[in-house]
Amino acid sequence: FAYGQTGAGKTYTMYGNQREEGLAARTITELFRIIEPMNHNFRFRIYASMVEMYNNTLLDLLRPVSKSSVSPKDIPKLSVRYDAAGNVIVDSLCEKVVLDAPELKDLLKRGLSHRTVAANAMNIESSRSHLIFIIKVLSTNRQTGEVLSGKLLLCDLGGSERLKKSESIGHHQKEAIEINRSLTALGDVIEAIATKQKCVPYRNHKLTQIMQDSLGGSAKTLMFVNCSPAWNNLNETMMSLMWASRAKKVTNNGAPASTPALIPPLMLSPGSPCRSPMHSRRGPSNSVLPSPK
Repeated sequence: FAYGQTGAGKTYTMYGNQREEGLAARTITELFRIIEPMNHNFRFRIYASMVEMYNNTLLDLLRPVSKSSVSPKDIPKLSVRYDAAGNVIVDSLCEKVVLDAPELKDLLKRGLSHRTVAANAMNIESSRSHLIFIIKVLSTNRQTGEVLSGKLLLCDLGGSERLKKSESIGHHQKEAIEINRSLTALGDVIEAIATKQKCVPYRNHKLTQIMQDSLGGSAKTLMFVNCSPAWNNLNETMMSLMWASRAKKVTNNGAPASTPALIPPLMLSPGSPCRSPMHSRRGPSNSVLPSPK
């Protein structure tokens, strides 16, 4: 995930621009490069989803809804819960099946086009939300039928900002306050993990709930700190570096154990719009995922 003040380059780091690929697109390329030579021993199934956290509300960017033409009660409500193994699940979130890197990159671009941005005094295209792109990988051993799962979570955090400097007013001011509140909650979680507190306050905010299995435990976490080179942003830069110093103290439990994946009862074909959200169950040892048509 990328952290820093508004206008420091977080979105560029994570998602690049029309000329240069960001971390997300490069991750997609690397993922398919790794699994391609393994296809003779394993059958892979890739799912992608993208969720925006705007004003503490979760929005599905792969199933966007026009808020002006649809009643708020008709917009699918996304909620965060945990399964028996402690994995994070976002109920009602659309998951798309993808077959190759170009298809996944196109999906990424489509989701990005629906993100909420606005201009302020510090950034002409300030992200007014947190953007979380999730890639899930299911692998089936062709000989034994064993199914394992992995997850990549790529998060472009909304920028921290001082209202006096960004000159945000009205609903933009509310957006900034919500972003700062969620970043404070994330900082509290990182502090609790770093100091090995018994109670980690994941449930204090939806952002920390959705990132829970990507921060502690056996997760491998990479954090980018984006700093502005301008002298008039020196205080914000120092705060970002102090925040990073806390995060650097976090030590997780090393490599995750190989555990069977939780296999949904129904696997839709790649052409289906979404994988239906439903309760997961542990698949039998001889279960085999349907191969892509």
